[in-house]
Amino acid sequence: MKKRYFIIAVLIVILPLIGCDKFKKPAIPPEAITEIYALTEAPEVAKYVEVKDVQDRKDFCYIMIYIKSLPEQPTTLESALEQSKKFTKEFVESTVKILKKYNINQDISVWAQLPLKDQEVSVLGHARYDAKHSKYYDFERYVPAPAK
Repeated sequence: MKKRYFIIAVLIVILPLIGCDKFKKPAIPPEAITEIYALTEAPEVAKYVEVKDVQDRKDFCYIMIYIKSLPEQPTTLESALEQSKKFTKEFVESTVKILKKYNINQDISVWAQLPLKDQEVSVLGHARYDAKHSKYYDFERYVPAPAK
């Protein structure tokens, strides 16, 4: 009888540990992160956008892009928003393709910022991909919460 309780106790501890491995999110390989950074190597993209950060976060892939201001044509907020809409969507779609090459299906969020003077930035907004529903969400402008 004691032997049976011991076996049940061991199974109660071991089975959940074995089952949890199935549900762990696979890590994004460094090669995929390198490919995401390389998305700005195309001249038509490199002129306007720079990838500042790519992170494999707990629940999603986070990408931060900077909208560049050209010396001969300074970027206004309106044009930065237009570029953000275009490039966040392109980065989300391209990142989905890159991750699928590595058999990874996870949420993606691409945030756009506009660098300002004195090392400050203006957060413009983001586009995202919901892996569970295979759904793309267009650019949403960031609206800061009112100060309390």
